Amino acid sequence: MEGSVLKEALNISDLLGEHGAQFQISTKYNDHGEEFFMEDDYGSADEDEDAHRKIMNPWDRSFDELRAQMFMVSEFVYKRITKQGVGDELVPDRARVTIDYNAYFEGETYAFDSTSMRGEYKTFTIGKSEVLQGLEEAVQSMKPSEEAQFVIGYQVLFGELGCKPRIKPKADALFIVKLISFTDPGDADALDNLTQEEKTSYAVVKDKVADTRTHAKDYFKRNMVANAINDYHKAVNYLEGCHVKNEEEQKEQTETLIALYTSLAVCYNKKDNPRRACSMINEIRRLGNIDRMSRALFHEGRALMNLGEYERAKTSLLKAQRLEATNKDIVKELKILNERWEKHRQEERSICARAFGLKERKDERQTEEQVKFTNTMKKNLEEFVADEKSKQFTLPEGLTTKEMDIVQDLADEFDVKLNLYKESSKDFYRLEKKKAGGEGEQ
Repeated sequence: MEGSVLKEALNISDLLGEHGAQFQISTKYNDHGEEFFMEDDYGSADEDEDAHRKIMNPWDRSFDELRAQMFMVSEFVYKRITKQGVGDELVPDRARVTIDYNAYFEGETYAFDSTSMRGEYKTFTIGKSEVLQGLEEAVQSMKPSEEAQFVIGYQVLFGELGCKPRIKPKADALFIVKLISFTDPGDADALDNLTQEEKTSYAVVKDKVADTRTHAKDYFKRNMVANAINDYHKAVNYLEGCHVKNEEEQKEQTETLIALYTSLAVCYNKKDNPRRACSMINEIRRLGNIDRMSRALFHEGRALMNLGEYERAKTSLLKAQRLEATNKDIVKELKILNERWEKHRQEERSICARAFGLKERKDERQTEEQVKFTNTMKKNLEEFVADEKSKQFTLPEGLTTKEMDIVQDLADEFDVKLNLYKESSKDFYRLEKKKAGGEGEQ
């Protein structure tokens, strides 16, 4: 018997939500003509047929017959593996899971829910009731890259009543699932739940730190970098606050702290906070010989480059390259560094050229806007020079070449120096009062 075809896939998450889900049934699913096979279509007839087959029910007999070929996962979940997974690890509690699946009711030809129809995988967290209970139980029996078929009882799906008219009462279902990936996010509260006595024991703290690190890594993968930073700092604080009993524990503690500070440097670079990244690198130096740590040297180089410390950045990156000569990321970072450094040199030459009158300027009459800009800057400079406490005056961003020429002329007139400096990988200009020796502050 053939079931009705949905115009769009029914999303289980919406169905389980507070507001439910709406769906429409197509009564003309056999009436599609040649519009699917036009020559200017990006797909082919074969591709369309493959996609069509993918959402068709591969089992045309009763579920009882299929269960007889399966083994029991739980009271209401039966399983048959169609492709073995990798490794021995099953999906743990609290894991973040990504799956590809199609789901069918007994005796129906087409899927009532399908990631294939939606064109995207389903990602959810175990234990948070984001999917049907039966599907969650099924997924927890799987290994990475495994593909399997599950017959799941109505008791752990839509219950005795179902969801009329689409979902019949006591509706069992066949789920064909591929486990794409899973990550164990760890226990975010593992450290906070320790007693005062436990917090001083390295043997206890190290396991909880491992949980917190895993949770931080999960945050980082999801681009929740601020949360990752908080967890990494929490792990550092607890690890540094506990007592070690012997040299072996001391060595292990140091290695873990170096890994944590390296992760923090990565996070701060990603958050465009190079100064904090450098602080984390300094902590690593306190703990060991950084010249043997290519990852730390790499992120030190990146942070220094974003601070405009190009020579020091190059030194760190070259040290990292000596440790990992074929690392493509280091080669790429050195290329970026050389490009930025050259651009910086050109900008400095341009400033010097304007300062010494070497740049040719066109004798143009100032526009009304330029006259207004000149008067405003002149007033600002008068106040700046008159204020004995003020040593620097930062120029606004986005000034045109002509406006920079005006600023240079006024700087000469008021005997102050125009300098270029870098902050958070951006170039800024500022005016500085000259010292008695004639040079501006550095």
